[in-house]
Amino acid sequence: MAKLKATETAKRAALEGMQMMGGYGCATEYDMERHLRTAVVSTVYGGTSEIQREIIGKSYGL
Repeated sequence: MAKLKATETAKRAALEGMQMMGGYGCATEYDMERHLRTAVVSTVYGGTSEIQREIIGKSYGL
């Protein structure tokens, strides 16, 4: 549950930061691009967010 919450929050924060920076958020000379890449990839390795939700739901019998 902690992995799911942390990665989803990091992804949301990185996407928001990129939107605030506009076009500079996608430019490789700024750190925001790297932060976004890292946040999006973190939702995939270790089990995708959808799989994590399935596991959590099954553990609660939902």
